[in-house]
Amino acid sequence: MGEFSGELACLLAAGMWAVAVAIFRRPIQQFGAPAVNLVKSVVATVLLGLTVLATGQGNALAAAGAGPLGLIAASGLIGLTLGDTALFAAVGRIGPYRTMLFQTLAPVFTAVFAVFWLDTIPTGRELLGAAVILTGVMMVITPARGTVSKPAVGGGSLKAGYLFGILSALGQGVGIVLAKDGMETIPIVPATFIRLVFAAIGLVILTLASGRLNRVLQAMRDRKSLARMTGASFLGTYLAMMCMMAGVWLAPPAVSATLLSTTPVFSLFIDARSNRESIAPRKILGTIIAVLGVALLSGIGAT
Repeated sequence: MGEFSGELACLLAAGMWAVAVAIFRRPIQQFGAPAVNLVKSVVATVLLGLTVLATGQGNALAAAGAGPLGLIAASGLIGLTLGDTALFAAVGRIGPYRTMLFQTLAPVFTAVFAVFWLDTIPTGRELLGAAVILTGVMMVITPARGTVSKPAVGGGSLKAGYLFGILSALGQGVGIVLAKDGMETIPIVPATFIRLVFAAIGLVILTLASGRLNRVLQAMRDRKSLARMTGASFLGTYLAMMCMMAGVWLAPPAVSATLLSTTPVFSLFIDARSNRESIAPRKILGTIIAVLGVALLSGIGAT
């Protein structure tokens, strides 16, 4: 393998996430975040289930204890059922770029939750990294002096979109800590499969409880939208996950964590191209600062 194959895999994953979220945008606005999240989770679960069978890793699930499985299931419910629904709700309100920028907050929530769950104490560098991330995010979401914030892209308020963005990062951060604790004895692919299974179950329960089953059925009957969602799920959930796993395996942890957080950089250019508008220097600078904050938080440059 090449010297920088792990780094390349991480960048591919980040780019595929950005493209997939942009593809999901139209179905989200048409059918709602919960319906799209359920379709995405079902497609990804089927693909991962087939992968588990094809790679002969089903025995790992049979041998897993109830404790690790419970932690991974909880991570799926929190990180994917709730977190991804919030993420898609944010995409429908504030667009892919600003939504993905909020995902740079996930390492901050991961560090905070780890204090309580894993009894870890954040270092001064980690606290500085969190502050830098928050600075970069605030530079992008707050208007420059003398300008007015753009309205929410899909109706509703910007504040609601920002809140969903924060909730999605919180769900991802907490889900990562729970999954990491549960994956001590379960390989990555089977663990991810279980995570998606319980996420899908949680989404089915939420869909039935909220009376939105018709929206899901409408989305699945619309061939054009179903094709978009299936393609985006294959690209952004299945393939991106494989690249992410390869990157985490081949590249140093701090480097992989930082490169996987470059999704907002890709989203910035995709969003600008989709909206046919120039990229404000403030957005570019804020995005770079947020990614540098992730680098600090992840430990790049630490001895």
